[in-house]
Amino acid sequence: MNPLLACFVPESRDLLQAAAASLLRLEKDSHDEALINEVFRAVHTIKGSSGLFDAAPLTRLVHGAEDLLGEVRAKRLTLSSDMVDRLLDALDQVSTWVDALEQRECLPADAAAAAQEKLTALRAMMPAAGESAVVVPGRAGETHADWLSLLDEAEHRAVSQRLAGGEPVVAIRYTPDEGCFYRGEDPLHLLRQLPDLLALRIAPRTAWPDIAELDPYRCNLIFHAVAVMAHDAAAHLFRYVAEQAEIVQLSPSALPAADPAEDSPAALLCGLLAEQRRILALPAQDADEMRRRIAAVAGALANLSQSPALPLRQGDVDAAVSAALDSGRPQALLALLDRLEQCLTSPRAEPATRPAARVLKVDQERVDRLMNLIGELVVSKNALPFLARRAEEVHGSREMSREIKEQYAVIDRLAQEMQGAIMQVRMIPVSEVFERFPRLVRDLARQLDKRIELVITGEDTAADKTMIEALGDPLLHIVRNAIDHGVEPAAQREAAGKPDCATLRLSACQEGDQVVIEVADDGRGMDPARLRHLAVEKGLFDDAQAGRLSDQEAVNLIFRAGFSTAATVSDLSGRGVGMDVVRTTVDRLGGAVTVTSEVGRGTRVRLSLPLSMAIMRVMMVEAGGSLLGIPMDLIAETVRLDPRRVRTIKQAETFVLHDEVVPLRRLADLLGLPLPPADPDVHHAVLVARVGNAPVGLVVDRFREGMDVILKPLDGVLAGLRGYTGTALLGDGSVLLVLDLKELL
Repeated sequence: MNPLLACFVPESRDLLQAAAASLLRLEKDSHDEALINEVFRAVHTIKGSSGLFDAAPLTRLVHGAEDLLGEVRAKRLTLSSDMVDRLLDALDQVSTWVDALEQRECLPADAAAAAQEKLTALRAMMPAAGESAVVVPGRAGETHADWLSLLDEAEHRAVSQRLAGGEPVVAIRYTPDEGCFYRGEDPLHLLRQLPDLLALRIAPRTAWPDIAELDPYRCNLIFHAVAVMAHDAAAHLFRYVAEQAEIVQLSPSALPAADPAEDSPAALLCGLLAEQRRILALPAQDADEMRRRIAAVAGALANLSQSPALPLRQGDVDAAVSAALDSGRPQALLALLDRLEQCLTSPRAEPATRPAARVLKVDQERVDRLMNLIGELVVSKNALPFLARRAEEVHGSREMSREIKEQYAVIDRLAQEMQGAIMQVRMIPVSEVFERFPRLVRDLARQLDKRIELVITGEDTAADKTMIEALGDPLLHIVRNAIDHGVEPAAQREAAGKPDCATLRLSACQEGDQVVIEVADDGRGMDPARLRHLAVEKGLFDDAQAGRLSDQEAVNLIFRAGFSTAATVSDLSGRGVGMDVVRTTVDRLGGAVTVTSEVGRGTRVRLSLPLSMAIMRVMMVEAGGSLLGIPMDLIAETVRLDPRRVRTIKQAETFVLHDEVVPLRRLADLLGLPLPPADPDVHHAVLVARVGNAPVGLVVDRFREGMDVILKPLDGVLAGLRGYTGTALLGDGSVLLVLDLKELL
């Protein structure tokens, strides 16, 4: 990929994301000038950067969005919800095109038509042209922004200066007839007769066909020009093709409001740099012409290197010029110009009392490679305890065994520190997934004619990137259900004595080694009686069975596949798959989901997930002659239990621990493994686990050591095996089966 394009794609995505988020905040406070400027700068930066590539429709569209935002910034327009809709729609289209540029380095064939459609929608929000503007022949709904959408910053400045000096300036759109050549017309010659041309753009009217299908006698061009002349003079020049030319007399109010920063030294330098880029971007007839242009830009940069405001050294210029001349292409100089402009346009940091944090962007694949390496190191480290045991039991060397264990302790500490450091690199904030919901909530609320305020807290809470990425779909289902099912229409809320605007809260926090996400609404809540009735209607239970369900058990019915509380199927819900998908996904991630609801007060969904999926700490136990692993985060404690303390309640074994009755299960029996002979004089080895917030005791044959393992999911013929969460490779080469206690119990 083009190196400049490789930089443009991620930067544009960040800017689009920031612009969309600021627009949503602006909708609530349309007078926040800081937010308006933030959106304007983001769109302006995308427009400027996109000019480096063959992406004219994209540039036109963001320029149209910039013009509309310029009207808002100049206080000639007040931002409305409809205006936000149009701007967000335009940004969505730009985002789609950025994806296309990343994949194919070009825009889709229909990009020009799509840009025109979005531009028309944006222009419809613009104020009408001033009285001084005359359009010949003119089209309804067009404004000055239509004619200036392709000008760069230097050209805008030149037009502004001429208008400010009282000179007449016209903008011209000339679309020659396709058969103009057969009538002896020369469109380019006509444009050359414009007396003082400030800007000229030539673009294809439609996408160019393949060379084999190209008709060289068909004119497929459209010209945009801005010139210093009176309207009457321009109309006279185009009098023989009046139906093909559209002419607008510009006025000072035609241009976007000037940015105070544009007259600063940095702005002037940016203009000079933009002019050098324009020179290099012009098509060259041969290699000699390109070399002359490179030399001209080199001379300009040599002069600019004397400016204290520009971080440019002559050595940088020489290196870029040498690379450009050697290759015959201007890419090295374009990259230097881009870097210099970024230095001028980036906000300067305030003086700090300590060094600023340095950020290094690293490709995700490299981080994943580090994670794989630390995983292999963990497996190799786990071989040392087996080696120590072998040294003592097979070779009878307790001293060697002790030394190996000492070295293991050192390596274990270093491996854990390395693992922690790499995990920190992989950690990302939940804001990565939260940021999609302000737009979603806004759009769905408008679609359903509901008023909803989204409150987000704890977005800085971090977890492993794999976990955060997997959270997207579960949260999407929960939020959509809350909006569709939970939140009542404004009239119903007012009748119930509630504010007409509902509150939807999305929060995150870290609890121990878990990240907890909560989605809570203050809507109608879930009625357990209605849920029992629906369960009977759907044939899940008979009346007697449904009547025995507790209120919480009735609420938990929403997790059943095919169970839905929606009266009708809509685009949002009603198919009974949402919450079933949530539980399935969360269980697969090793987490838990709970729902609490109160009729008339609202519903709260709580997701609890491990911070990381990559490396798991397990405790090894023996049961029925097999070695098994149990996730350490489920283990509360281990005890030695006197068999005489075991009591039977309703044919189930129990024992008392810390004044609490704990059910007792034998792990070998649960797995269908052979049970050891009962011995009333031998204490049971009991592992106390907490599954679903309830304790349960598991009788095992022996406790073994705990260790970090790389958990691999079951695949092949074992993929459907119930009760197991995956496998891990031990240091001696054997495979450890890791149990899924939630499913097993």
